[in-house]
Amino acid sequence: MNLPAFDRYGSPLYVFHEPDFRANYSHFLHSMRSEYEKYTPAYSFKTNYTPYICGLIREMGGYAEVVSLMEYKLARKIGFEPAEIIYNGPDKKSEIYEALSDGSIINADSYGEVLRICEYAQADPGHHYEFGLRVNLDLGQDFVSRFGMDEQDIERSFEYVKSIPNAEIVGLHCHISRCRGIEAWEKRTRIMLGLADRFFDHPLKYIDLGSGMFGVMDDELAAQFDDIPSYDDYASVTCRLVNEHYRDYDISDRPVLFTEPGTTLINKYISLVSHVDEIKTVRGRTFAVLDCSEHNLGEICTLKKVPVEVIAAPDHPTDRPLLKDVDLVGYTCLEQDVMYTGCNGPLAVGDTVVFHNVGGYSNVLKPPFIRPGCAMITLRDDGSILEIKRAETDDDVMSTYVFE
Repeated sequence: MNLPAFDRYGSPLYVFHEPDFRANYSHFLHSMRSEYEKYTPAYSFKTNYTPYICGLIREMGGYAEVVSLMEYKLARKIGFEPAEIIYNGPDKKSEIYEALSDGSIINADSYGEVLRICEYAQADPGHHYEFGLRVNLDLGQDFVSRFGMDEQDIERSFEYVKSIPNAEIVGLHCHISRCRGIEAWEKRTRIMLGLADRFFDHPLKYIDLGSGMFGVMDDELAAQFDDIPSYDDYASVTCRLVNEHYRDYDISDRPVLFTEPGTTLINKYISLVSHVDEIKTVRGRTFAVLDCSEHNLGEICTLKKVPVEVIAAPDHPTDRPLLKDVDLVGYTCLEQDVMYTGCNGPLAVGDTVVFHNVGGYSNVLKPPFIRPGCAMITLRDDGSILEIKRAETDDDVMSTYVFE
């Protein structure tokens, strides 16, 4: 990393590795479409809705998956056509009606939402409304998901929609958290194909299998997981199964297959650059205080040890003291703000610490807590640097409050 060139953007600083991101997207898409040519990725905006990154997805032919009016408006502003937007989420309210009328892909999360969509359709009998259902699946996980509908409500939905002449259920959607293994993906695919056969007497318009695939990651992070399927592995139990299931149909009559990758695509390709502001030892334990916090890194740093790189300050000697079992902690006043434990090696005040693989649920989840959010830059294919998010100011944080 060319750290001196980053200085003008402040610290901490997100760095987006654009060429590698593009290559990873192409690799992922090739794996999936090699098994089923009507596959399209719908990038999960909530994972990281940096407009520049979302714009690259559009440029490379992906769709947008959104869960709020804010994200829907962002997708439209970036240039996604309504038909290129999948609108999910458990609490859509009336905000979905514009997207529904414009032809976006809407997946109803509950029977009550189905009723509201049909009520809206009945008020506009001259327009044909299509939507899908989010299915609640049991894959043997150790919790009951609160999202989607069980089979009883699915049956009720199909039965009710039959009575609405200008409304039609055309697709099925699912998303199951904490089930990234290849067996879980095969199981969800087979269940969804079974439901498609049960509730449709012809190939449905689309099947959406949601997200939750492992992505490419640095070796230090990958070693903390038992098994990481490749993109080809996932394609073999999703796209290949769908292709075999509809092999007797002409390709034009087969359903579009979606998944909704978020961390799968982005996580490895954003790093956070920070600085060591203080090192102290308290009752035998050594802490390095950085100018970032766990909020900048996202949940991943509370679950796994993200890859860390220490770069000596330019004016530091090469024979710096070796430190052992250092906790890298944040600037906040929270005891739990620990980003990495057991850091070993040379470390001194003024050094740079780079956290890798922090692209998912990091900058979008950073609250305005104690300090504003930081900037983000991209390293482009031609080697140039472009600022794609400026650092927030104190005034940005306070702009929504009322001062007398």
